[in-house]
Amino acid sequence: MKVSDGPHVGFAPLVALVFASLPMYVDPAVHNVAVVLAGDALAMTGAQRAMAASMATLCIAASILATGSLGDRLGRKKIMMAGLVVAMAGGAVTASAASPLMFDLGRALSGVGFAASFGLSFALLKAIAPSPPDLAKTVARWLALQTVGIVLMAVVGGYLANMSWRVAYLLGPALCIVALLLCLRSVPEAREETSGRMDFIGLLLVAAGLVCTLYGVSNAASAGWGSVRVLVPLVSGVVLLAAFALWEWRIANPAFPIRSFTDHELMVGALAGVGFDMAGSSISLQLSQLWQYVYRFSPFQVSLGLLPFVLACIVAAGWAGQLVARGVSLRLLVPGGLAAMAAAMAAVAFSGPATPYGWFVLPLLAAGTGLMMTQAPTAHLFVAKAPPALVGAMGSSRTAFGQFGFALGFALSSSVLYGMFTPLLHSGLARDGAAPVEKLEAMSILQQYVRTGNAATFDPQVVFDVLATGTTAYLAAFQVSLLVMAGIIAALALACWILLTWLPGRPSANKATRAD
Repeated sequence: MKVSDGPHVGFAPLVALVFASLPMYVDPAVHNVAVVLAGDALAMTGAQRAMAASMATLCIAASILATGSLGDRLGRKKIMMAGLVVAMAGGAVTASAASPLMFDLGRALSGVGFAASFGLSFALLKAIAPSPPDLAKTVARWLALQTVGIVLMAVVGGYLANMSWRVAYLLGPALCIVALLLCLRSVPEAREETSGRMDFIGLLLVAAGLVCTLYGVSNAASAGWGSVRVLVPLVSGVVLLAAFALWEWRIANPAFPIRSFTDHELMVGALAGVGFDMAGSSISLQLSQLWQYVYRFSPFQVSLGLLPFVLACIVAAGWAGQLVARGVSLRLLVPGGLAAMAAAMAAVAFSGPATPYGWFVLPLLAAGTGLMMTQAPTAHLFVAKAPPALVGAMGSSRTAFGQFGFALGFALSSSVLYGMFTPLLHSGLARDGAAPVEKLEAMSILQQYVRTGNAATFDPQVVFDVLATGTTAYLAAFQVSLLVMAGIIAALALACWILLTWLPGRPSANKATRAD
């Protein structure tokens, strides 16, 4: 691998790469609020709103491996910085959009830019910390500093989105400008001279497969898993990804090193990447909704309530990096981290209508610690074990696994919760003797209460009874949803432990890799 001369170990390049990674993670905090306001201002239809909400995510999926492969061949710093420029342009187009089509164009550009800037900022960690012990610590510090940046910028983004959706979409370009200036001075170039030709067929197959799969999974929460909107794209995506895997296995210069995943450590890295993002999205989404719907927390109070999780992530990232650098067994770290997240979800599942906030602190600390116990060593694997010619592609693939896990966690937990809530609510109303017309009135009361925080236009006693029944139904569905997700994450922890313990593998299979 060719690495240019210049400063390549130190705090400045690390901070630069943290800033390069931030736009992709900060964007959802802005977009989730701003897209609603933009939809109203641009008079978007329901279909246009759905496309606007998911355009950037789909474009990240479509371009993540392509940008990584380009970085391997043309220079990882060069393509990362090009991604920052594209993301800047995307944010500017989105902020100035005068029509839904222009808005979608901006979001598409942003998605492609995020794919390049985030995936290659991760891959470049190996260029600024080439020695194995330094690499493990650097990956952990990158994760910790990234978490701090996400928290701070998400608060700023939320404030800007409430002020003006157009101004809010300029936060990403502002971060990109800072990242460009920092990376230009301190981050070295890195590329592989023997990468070979671009694998266009493989890149097209994986782009189409990831887009179809993510689109199908993202529709599951609203349409149901048996819907044509879910099954057709999901099945198509699985077929395309299977074709991609077969193609990559057979060609000499693949876009993605699929043969490397015969190494059980990397198999565990991929599996755990799906798992911890699935768990993270489930617990953050479901807790946020519980606190807002049942306990009537404001959005700002929800952000404050999640601080123990964030602080645990920051502290545990450095600790986990130290453990990886010392060669602590992956068999302990990865399954242990996933098990901690599963236990945290199970504890939170038993929340009641008047559970004090203090009940959530310990599970949140356990979940944040478990997340970094899993993420730090597996992130290290993706750069440490990547073939020299495919560091960019391997680093970008980690993002693809995470995107899939996040979407799957959101869809599974939401579909279980809302799939159970309505039948439980109707059952509770029937037990209370409600007639069909009264059930419709009860649904109107709940919708108005969720939207505005009160239902003053209805009879107060009826509102009290309906809210009590609705709260009971919601808490029961919430409990089942989180227990189901906890069971899935616990099963993934067991699968990772089996892969690292019982199955034959490379000599380093039970130790955090020290290979360069």
